[in-house]
Amino acid sequence: MPGTYKDIQKRTGLSLSTISKYFNGGHLREENRSAIEKAIRDLDFRVNAFARSLKSRRSGTIGILIPELSSTFNSTIMERVCETLRKHGYGSIVCTCNGRKDAEKSSLSFLLDKMVDGIITIPIDESGTYLKAISDQNVPIVLIDHLATDFKTDAVIVNNREAGRTAAREFLSHGHTSLGILCGPKEMDTMRLRSEGFIETLKGAGGQAFAKYCQLTLQSGYIAAKSLLTPRSNTDTITGIFCTNYELTLGAYIAIQELHKRIPEEISVIGFDNMLLSGILQPSLTMIIQPVEKIADTAAELMLKRLADPENKKIRIAELRTQLLHGSSVAPL
Repeated sequence: MPGTYKDIQKRTGLSLSTISKYFNGGHLREENRSAIEKAIRDLDFRVNAFARSLKSRRSGTIGILIPELSSTFNSTIMERVCETLRKHGYGSIVCTCNGRKDAEKSSLSFLLDKMVDGIITIPIDESGTYLKAISDQNVPIVLIDHLATDFKTDAVIVNNREAGRTAAREFLSHGHTSLGILCGPKEMDTMRLRSEGFIETLKGAGGQAFAKYCQLTLQSGYIAAKSLLTPRSNTDTITGIFCTNYELTLGAYIAIQELHKRIPEEISVIGFDNMLLSGILQPSLTMIIQPVEKIADTAAELMLKRLADPENKKIRIAELRTQLLHGSSVAPL
């Protein structure tokens, strides 16, 4: 049978109130703490987490909800957040919703049923309707990548408009003025802001942009890139493509290879998201890099701060910057 507080009491000779104080994080004399910890090891004692959560109204777990595991960005964020929370004594329950709003709603309900202490999520429904209902129940929420339109909560985002501008300026500095952009759905604010920053900067310099909006998958990127690289006339020949996420970048690379176009001699490319990808592809890829680890660490830190000080009503929104990683995939005209 599993050990109990009374078994620890017999081993240590300490009172039940002292033992309870230890498990609830109270201050003890060092000799008492050492005696309890030795008894725990000897008895292979395990705290009944469920019973403890009923008493404290804390489960020691955080819910993490991401759109899909197949996305490198999502999976990297999830792994890093889980590891950071673990170092601070919190477990994680991870759910995915396959990019569907109905699945997002049911996953959030599942996490509430598991009595999670908070939820960290990359939201699908950008209005935040489901999330607001949870926040109203005093369950802290931290958003990653998007802000909700209908309520405010702690969040970590990057300056996506500036990311688009950076890509456009890099092309312009090499003489490119007729450019394609592969972008995700317009209703996603991250995609909209990246494309707006890119197109506005290009047009402001007298250039022309040809945009393809598609789903954020390798296959969609492949199809969109092939379409962009089939010239409609001699006046709109595209000399470069900006791909606004990792999967679109891979799809474009495959399409370019199938069309037997040389990078960067015939078509220049700027990708997005994954620094590792830059070194794998040849020639090395010029990329806009998101600080993925910093995003994950900041999200976890915001959650831990909120749990430590739940009465603080100040909304914390951390906006991080992307950076340009120079490769060999952009050539001067």
